[in-house]
Amino acid sequence: MSKSRPKILFIGPTPPPYSGPELSMQQFLESKSLNNSFEISFLKTNFRTDNTKKGKFGLSMVTQFFLFFFKLLKHLVLNRPKCVYYPVTPTQIGWLGRDVWTILLSKLFGAKIIIHLRGSHFKLNFNEFSAIAKKLIAFALKHVDKAIVQAKYLKDQFSPFISEEKVAVLYQAMDINEFKYDENYPVEKGKILVIGHMTKAKGYTDILKAIPEVCKVFSEAKFYFAGNMRKGERGVFYNQVTGEKIIYEDPFVEEKRILDSAFKNNYVNLGIIEGEDKLRHLKSSEIFLTASYSEGFSRSLLEAMAVGKPLAYTPVGAHREVLKDRINGHVFDPGNINEMQNVLTNMLANPDQLKNMGLENREYVVNDFSVEKIVDDFKNIINSTIPK
Repeated sequence: MSKSRPKILFIGPTPPPYSGPELSMQQFLESKSLNNSFEISFLKTNFRTDNTKKGKFGLSMVTQFFLFFFKLLKHLVLNRPKCVYYPVTPTQIGWLGRDVWTILLSKLFGAKIIIHLRGSHFKLNFNEFSAIAKKLIAFALKHVDKAIVQAKYLKDQFSPFISEEKVAVLYQAMDINEFKYDENYPVEKGKILVIGHMTKAKGYTDILKAIPEVCKVFSEAKFYFAGNMRKGERGVFYNQVTGEKIIYEDPFVEEKRILDSAFKNNYVNLGIIEGEDKLRHLKSSEIFLTASYSEGFSRSLLEAMAVGKPLAYTPVGAHREVLKDRINGHVFDPGNINEMQNVLTNMLANPDQLKNMGLENREYVVNDFSVEKIVDDFKNIINSTIPK
């Protein structure tokens, strides 16, 4: 008789929206390797398909709170999973609204708990939480069996509540067959692509300020932005490199400023792009740019590397650990607009160098960040956590 597979409950979001956490969960759920090793059940957490509405309190959030915990209780009672895998949030409302109670309820039913932090700013945010929130979160974290972060230097994110011996590192995974390098694909000279939320924390308003100086040197440079624009911030309030609080800037105001300037034709707002449209823009760009103040491991950055693009990037999250300046691209500090301008103008002036960086990036992703490799790493984490 064949040995029964351990029961694992996966809790988390799936697309839409097509952001990193949603796509990563989808990769795990669709993995043949994981499904052959474990009996997986799934509880979906996201009920909003628009990223701009995430984290907003309202009647629908209250309704979904009760519906979610009814479904969780049903899973725990009927399926009796040995392990619960659950990506946590970096925000106080996320922890008090769901994370604390998901961990404790799952533990009450005897499941091992694996949490996954896909950002890099929990520890900074925690310092600003209320006293009662800190106590509740600390109590929940002490019941966690394993925590996953996206870089080695982030292993202290849950200290002192979870020892670093119980923290594992799992890098971002990329479907190297979907995101392929095509040396014959036409590249638009001067095309700089940015993918992600169009907010201050993601560096959007900083990039807008850099456009004039870059385009004075390279008039053909054109900045393409793909993502959604929203007021306010949801979860990222600090510069991860310096620890300083981010000074908020309204993206709508800054966009109007560039559109009213002489450089309006050097700016393109693509909105949200997906599928073939996204691939087309990735492949036709000359440089992939990310100016984020805080990250875990940017999925869009890895997508750009997979299709053979050089990077202009900030050393945040796993990026400072897995990327090398002048090999994978060029680095600049978050918020340093002068550095960003210099990096971009130097890169645009050396197109042959860009091609070599792109080829290096494709090979790196294939060897180190394929879905198959990351899934094997994830399986080892699960097997080291559940009882034999």
